[in-house]
Amino acid sequence: MDPTPVPPNEADVIADDQDVAVRGEGSSAQKSKTRSVVMFVVGIALLVGAGYFVYESTDGLEGVWDSVSSAPWWMIALIIASPMGNHLSVSMCLHALQSRHGKIGVVEMFVLIGSAWMFNYLPMRAGLLGRIGYHKAINKIRIRDSLESSIWSGVLAGISNVILLGVAMVMSWIGESWALVLPAVPVALIFVLSGFMPTRKTRLLVRALAYRQIDVIVWLGRYWLAFEVLGLEMSIGDLAVISAVSQLASLMPLTGSGVGFREWAVGLMASAGGHAMGTAMAGDIINRAAETLIVVPVGLVCTVIVAKWWKQRGGEHSVAELAEDEARRNAEHKDQSRHSSEQDPAVE
Repeated sequence: MDPTPVPPNEADVIADDQDVAVRGEGSSAQKSKTRSVVMFVVGIALLVGAGYFVYESTDGLEGVWDSVSSAPWWMIALIIASPMGNHLSVSMCLHALQSRHGKIGVVEMFVLIGSAWMFNYLPMRAGLLGRIGYHKAINKIRIRDSLESSIWSGVLAGISNVILLGVAMVMSWIGESWALVLPAVPVALIFVLSGFMPTRKTRLLVRALAYRQIDVIVWLGRYWLAFEVLGLEMSIGDLAVISAVSQLASLMPLTGSGVGFREWAVGLMASAGGHAMGTAMAGDIINRAAETLIVVPVGLVCTVIVAKWWKQRGGEHSVAELAEDEARRNAEHKDQSRHSSEQDPAVE
């Protein structure tokens, strides 16, 4: 996310001593940046290697092209449009999580996630840093609270995948003809459960889980479509496992959106299940291409909107005020600590 021309720097300005985990300091920060750049290059190299592996294992991509060109138009359209399902569900999940700490609009979160989605492909998780900086400057949500929401989002993704794997096991027993109905049952139950939670924060947390459950279902659907186009038959259980592994690779902080790592993770998991590794990797590359077709225009439009909001709402002024407030609080804290140590000989 890029609320200003250089969003990570804005995040650095508003971070205080308690936010070292976000920006780092001194040599540690430099090492972190170097590591991120190196891992980004490694990810790109792995992506190129994945492309070459698919090229070699599919007769120069002729088989892949023939499969894609002969697929029904509606399947291709769904493959291209389906990343927007992830965008919407993740936006709603994070909106619920962030709303526990401050006020933020649904459309506002949708736009922020759209911008961050694009910038997270870059090293240093620029989208995450920019979004956190925006929340602190504009929505007055502390960095630690935004980080907590992001961590909860990952935890809920793991829980949702476990639930989906359980649903897949049930479907394998009763027949996969229920594929269009059964995965929606946990979503409905979780939404109902959220209404019985005793506090607003727990209601929002459970509601966020429901949105994450929708997200993992969309992920599974995307892989089903891509593999179906390539003629790769998989059980619902295999699809659920591969989808979960793909998301795990995407969440890794090593590279933006798991570039390179995700493709190999999907291929290796498919191979372990007795499926053609090259074809499975080709399916993931198709999904990656669909994401790129969506994320670039959506990200650019959302970034322009965020930049406009940033100026209208005095983002730069807010950052300066927050920095001054943090500096003043730190100075007061040091003065109080010094005063306490002078008054109490027991304090060392």
